[in-house]
Amino acid sequence: MTTATLAPLTLARSRQLVRRQLEHWLQATRRLAAFEQLASPGAWQGIDHTLSVNIRQFLTQAITNLKLNGQQLETRLGNAKSEADLTAIRSDLIQFRQHYVQCETTVHLYTDAINSRTTAYIAALMRACDVLCMQSMQELLSRINNTPPPPVMTYIDKGLGASILKAGLRLWDQSTSPVAVVKITQHNLFRPTAAIHETGHQVAHILDWNRELSHALRAGLRERSALAADEFAGWASEIAADAFAFVHTGYAAVAALHDVVAGSAGAVTQYNIGDPHPISYLRVLLGLEMCRQWFGLGPWDDLETSWTGFYQPRNRAGHGAQVIDSCVPLLPQAVGIILKQRYKAFGQRALSDIINPLRVKPEELLKLERIAGPGLFTNHGWIWKEALRLLALSGYKIAISDNPAEEYKQQEDWMQKLGWSVNLN
Repeated sequence: MTTATLAPLTLARSRQLVRRQLEHWLQATRRLAAFEQLASPGAWQGIDHTLSVNIRQFLTQAITNLKLNGQQLETRLGNAKSEADLTAIRSDLIQFRQHYVQCETTVHLYTDAINSRTTAYIAALMRACDVLCMQSMQELLSRINNTPPPPVMTYIDKGLGASILKAGLRLWDQSTSPVAVVKITQHNLFRPTAAIHETGHQVAHILDWNRELSHALRAGLRERSALAADEFAGWASEIAADAFAFVHTGYAAVAALHDVVAGSAGAVTQYNIGDPHPISYLRVLLGLEMCRQWFGLGPWDDLETSWTGFYQPRNRAGHGAQVIDSCVPLLPQAVGIILKQRYKAFGQRALSDIINPLRVKPEELLKLERIAGPGLFTNHGWIWKEALRLLALSGYKIAISDNPAEEYKQQEDWMQKLGWSVNLN
């Protein structure tokens, strides 16, 4: 078998081939500019007006930058005088292609999230989650330096755990995210305390608390156990977010976390090198210790007995078991460092000085319910003012009820009311 000898390409033919390839990505860019078509009109109408404007402006600018890149290549191609010019353009065309893929990823991040608000019902629930997230950040930031919280857009998706793409982070196309995008899981839609964990990540990022907390945990615990001190320090970012959720929603956050991580014994006690999350076994115990220190005796005690009775490391000689054994005795001290120690991030105050966990102590939540009466869950004024404590109250009642169907329904109803109170497009 012989290979045919191909005739050399003329400059005109080479230019034509490069133009064909460039035109494909220019056409794709023009289609991407119609990003509003990637989510339904109803979904766009389901987000807050200001949020909608921010996202539209951001995506328009990102695509404009992409277009300019393509137009520059188009001009250079028209002026190319040699094969060397075309070779350089082809190399830059590869970069333009990559820029397009990155921009497309950014566009779909937002439009897919918006499109999850597929019905008026879901859109209202997501707007309620937006409000809960915003209020959780506003309550802390307004008391430190009056920094306004970044906009938040929540979306519903499958899976066990929530997540966040923080505002202010560099995206795939090197643009900066103008909003925090928070995933709400389907199974926890009517118990979205994990959303407050995610906004805790955002606040800790804004205030640079993670680094400070890591240093404090390492320094404060090292005298008792160098191993435990290093592990707690490495988990600081997730511990900070858990603490933020706790001070806002109390036992509700801990019970919800328990239900998310309560998998197989192997998974609960597994140690993963480099994982920013504490071992699940310790993570739940840390939350329960927060409840004990701030609330005294309560249903969290039975949950701890059940937790420690069911889950134990299988390999007692393994590193995970050593980490657990070294960390458990230090949990009370760790809680003190996390919640009661003063930090520069908080203006030389403790987190609990700014957001008092006693406001979500079960007795205080039940007192609020008695004082407000049925209007607590139906009056727009009450719902807007006490949205976070309503989340804490509903989550607490769900956690202690044998048949929480009524509590879930009550949560659903007041979240709908909260969502419909938001300024729409």
